[in-house]
Order: sequence, then structure tokens, then C-alpha cells
Amino acid sequence: MTTPLAKYTLWMLGIFRIVTALVFMEHGTQKLFHFPPMERFGAPGGAGGAGRTAARALQQGADAVSSAASSAVDAASAALGNAAETMSSIASSVQPPTGGTAPGGAEGGMPPSMQTLFLVAGILETFGGLALVLGLLTRPIAFIVAGECAVIFWWMDVGRTHTIFPASNGGEVAVLFCFNFLLLVFAGPGAFALDNLIGRRKA
Repeated sequence: MTTPLAKYTLWMLGIFRIVTALVFMEHGTQKLFHFPPMERFGAPGGAGGAGRTAARALQQGADAVSSAASSAVDAASAALGNAAETMSSIASSVQPPTGGTAPGGAEGGMPPSMQTLFLVAGILETFGGLALVLGLLTRPIAFIVAGECAVIFWWMDVGRTHTIFPASNGGEVAVLFCFNFLLLVFAGPGAFALDNLIGRRKA
């Protein structure tokens, strides 16, 4: 049954490598260049008239919820502000200021270490993905980015949610990318790869 298709194995492996690397590369260009836009599920209308209708209904519902939530948040903020001022005056009378700083700096933004890791991930995904699209140094680069995906899953997804199940912690993408790249480590680049041209010249 599979014999007639076996001759296309390397072609499909090459196409698999290119498509996987292109999708992976987008995560890097989003981090480094903010392109493509970080919008989930695309623009309304991508699924036809039903998609546009559903999107409008969802938008209207979201606007209504947002308006109600905004009013509630304003009221709660005022109450919390008054309570915070009262607690602050009580605390200042009990103990002196410690002079400490909050994690992440005074701005409350992303810590410098996280910014560095974010940059490293963007570089690996962008330029590692580009190398895999071209089929250049496929096995070592696939091994490196597979390791990156494993780190993302265990550190970010499992660490954030404290559950190992990808369907619960949102780590499906990291798991699938990891094993897709491990396949390339063992199976090679397939067709349409610069590695094949380099190998022929060496031979």
C-alpha cells in the first residue's frame, strides 16, 4: 500500500521542515519586529459571513461586559484606594519604611533577566527558523530549538500553571514544535535543503 508513496518521503519531509520552520519563525519575528501582529484568531471575516456575524456579536458582548466591568473597577478602585491610605497610615505608625524595591524594578515592568531571555528566544526562533527553512545545519539547529521548546514548556507552561497536561497549561504548541524538531534531528532535512548541496560538494 505505501510503496507508491515511499518515493515521495524525502519531498514531504522537506515540505514538513519548511512549513514547521516558517510557523516557528513567526514567533521570533513577533518578539523582535512585532510582525505579524499578535492577534489571536485573525481578523473578523476570515470564516465568511458566519464568522463576521459571530465576531460582531462577540464584540458587542465584550463591549457590554467591558463597560460594566469598568464601572465596577472604578468603584472598587476608589474603595481600595481609601482602604490603602488608611492601612498605609497605620503601617507607618507601627514600623519604619524598609527602603526595599519591588521585584522587576520601580517601573514594575519585565525584569531585565526576562527581557534577556525574551531576546534570546526571539533570536533563536527567527534565525534558527530561517536556517531550517533553508535546510542549513538542520540537525544541530533543530536540536537547539527543540531544547528551547522543551524549556518553554517546563519552565513557562508547567511552571506557570503547575499542571503537566498540555491541554490544561496551554503548552500544546511547545510540545508539538519540540517533537517536530526532534524528528528533523533524527530524520534529517529531507529534500529542498542546502545541507544536501553541501554534502554533494564534499563527496
